[in-house]
Amino acid sequence: MTTKKQTEVWLLGHSVPTITGAKLPSRGDVLRRFFYAHKEEKKTVQQSAAEAAKEVLDFWTRARIPTITETSVRRKITGLFDEWKILSKSKNNSGVTPAETQKTFQESLPDLLDIAHSDALTLMTIPEDKEFLLAQREKGRRGSMAGLDKKLKESVCRRESSLSRSRQQTPKGEEMVELESSSSESSSPANAANTSTSSSDAGVASPPKRLRTRGTKSVLSPDLVGALNRTGVSSRQALRIVAATASSLGHDPQELVLNPESIRQARAKYRSTLAKDIKETFSPLTPLTVHWDGKILPQDDGTRAERLAILVTGEGVEKLLGVPKLHSGNGDAAATAVFEALEDWGVQERKIGRPLVSLACRHHVHELVLEKAFSACLGSSSGPEITIFSRFKDYWSYINQSAINPPTNEDLPETLVSKRDDLIQGLKRLLQTKQPRDDYKELAELSILFLGGALPKTSIRSPGALHRARWMARIIYALKMILFREQLTGVVTPREMSALQRFSSFATEIYVLRWFESTVPSYAPANDLGFAKDILQYHDESIRKACFTTLSCHFWYLSEDLIGLSLFDSRLPVSDKQAIVHNVQAILYDEGAEEPTKRINLPSPQVPAATLPHIASPHTPPHSLPSYTTT
Repeated sequence: MTTKKQTEVWLLGHSVPTITGAKLPSRGDVLRRFFYAHKEEKKTVQQSAAEAAKEVLDFWTRARIPTITETSVRRKITGLFDEWKILSKSKNNSGVTPAETQKTFQESLPDLLDIAHSDALTLMTIPEDKEFLLAQREKGRRGSMAGLDKKLKESVCRRESSLSRSRQQTPKGEEMVELESSSSESSSPANAANTSTSSSDAGVASPPKRLRTRGTKSVLSPDLVGALNRTGVSSRQALRIVAATASSLGHDPQELVLNPESIRQARAKYRSTLAKDIKETFSPLTPLTVHWDGKILPQDDGTRAERLAILVTGEGVEKLLGVPKLHSGNGDAAATAVFEALEDWGVQERKIGRPLVSLACRHHVHELVLEKAFSACLGSSSGPEITIFSRFKDYWSYINQSAINPPTNEDLPETLVSKRDDLIQGLKRLLQTKQPRDDYKELAELSILFLGGALPKTSIRSPGALHRARWMARIIYALKMILFREQLTGVVTPREMSALQRFSSFATEIYVLRWFESTVPSYAPANDLGFAKDILQYHDESIRKACFTTLSCHFWYLSEDLIGLSLFDSRLPVSDKQAIVHNVQAILYDEGAEEPTKRINLPSPQVPAATLPHIASPHTPPHSLPSYTTT
C-alpha cells in the first residue's frame, strides 16, 4: 500500500493518477501526472511522458484548440522534468541563488503548459475560442471549460461519418481539396467569459467541400512514358514534371488523368508491352550461340543471390534473354534456366538430349599465363595494387608524352627482332577491325610502338586503373614505362626497368597476338599447341618454366573432343586436316575405340614433336569431316 508520504514529490506535492479540472492543464498538473507514472507505476521517462501527453492533448482537443504534435508535447514534458531534476540536485543548498530559483519554479507551476500550435490564433475563427486560449495563458488561467454540448457532438459525428464515406468513394490516387480547420466548422464548447452551458444552436458543423472531380484526358503516350523510364525519374517526380508542362502549354491539370498511381501503372504497362513486342519480333535467320555466366549479386532486401546472365549472339545479332535468379548453383539449375529462357524467346525447338561440348574461356587461361610471367620478372605481391605502376601513374604529369623512345635492336632479344615485322603486320591487321574495348586497341597500338612500328596518329593515353585484378593493365603499364624509360630516372630503379623490359619482350613476342586470337574456337587447338611450343623455346628460363607449368594444366582444346574444331581453322594446312581424318578413321576400326575420353597429358619433352593429327582419337567428332575423307 502506498502512503501519502511516498507519493509526495518535492516542490510538487502529491502525484496524481489522472489530470482533472475544467481548465487546460498547468505545468504542475502535468508534472504530478508524470511522476505518478514514473514513480508509482515504475515506468520509464519516455513512457511516463507519453501517458501525460495523451491526457494533456485530450484536454486541448475538447477545447478544440490546434496543438503541436504529440512528439513535441512529450518533448516539452521531458524538458519540464529535466528542469525539476536540475533543481532537485540543489535542494539541500542553503545559498540565496538556489532558493530564488526554486521559488521561481514553484511559482510557475500553476501556469499553463502551452502546447498550442504556433498559428493557433490564426487557425481558430471563433472569437470565444481565441478568448479562452488567451485567458488560459494569463496568470491564474482565467476561465474554464463548460460541459459537452450533445448536439455539437452529434453534429461532429455526422460530419466525420460523411467525410469518411466520401474518402472511401474517392478513386485511388485522387486528392481531395483540403477542408477547413475543425475550429472554423463548429463553435467552441468552451466559453472564457461564461461557465454556463453553450447555447444549443452554436457550433453547427458546416458540410465538407465538394471533392475535386476526376480528370478524364490521358496524356501518357508511349513516347512520354518511354522518356520517363529512360530518365529514371520516380512517379511522383514525373507527376510534377508532366503537370507543370501541361500547365505551361495551356492545359488544366485537373482535367488530366495525372496522379502517381496512374503514372506507375502506365509505365509498367509500357515496359510489359515493349518486352512482349521485342520477343515477338525477335526472329533471327542466322545460327545463334548461347552464352551464360553466373554471378552472385545483392538483392533489394539486402541478401545475395546467384543470377545467370543468358544471351545469344550470331552474325549481326546480340540479344540478352534474361538474368534469372537460380535456386541453386549447380549445373542442373543453370541448364534449366538457360533452356527456359530459350524456350520463352522461341529460339529453341527441343532439348538436345546429349552431352554438350564444353568450350573453356581462353582469355582466362591466357590471363593466368601472363600473371606467372609477371611474377617471374617482378616478383609476387600480396597487395591489391602494384607499387611500381603507382609511382609511374603519380609521375605521369611530368612526362613529355611526345618524346617516345622505343627499344633498339640491342635492347630486344634476337628472337623478337627476327619476328618483329610479322608481329607489327599482324597487330596492324587487328587495328583494322573494331575492337570491343578501348584498352584492347590501346594494347595493340602500344605493342606496335614498342616494336618500333609507326602509327598514323600517335597518342598515348594517361595511365588508367591499375588494380591487380585488371591483368591487361600489367602489359599496358609496362609498355608505356619502357617507351618513356629515359624520363623515369629516379622513379624506377635500373633493376625494375630491366624486369619491365623482360616482361614486355615476352608479352609482345609470345603473348599479345595469341591473346587477340584466343576468342576464336577453331583457332584454339592450333594456338594452344603453338603457344606451348613457343613458351618452351623461349630464351628466358624463369619465364619459360612458370608459364608452361600453368599452361599445361589447361590444355582443354588439345583434348580428344575439341581437336575437331581445328578442321574449321582456315590457317591449318589441308594435309593436316586429312591426317586428322585418317587417324580418326584408323582408330575407329581398332578395338577399344569406345574407351572414355582421357584428359590430355602433354609433358614438355613431347611438345616440340607433337602435332594435331597425333593427338586426334576416336573421340574426335567425325561427323563434320566428310569433305576431307580419303579412300
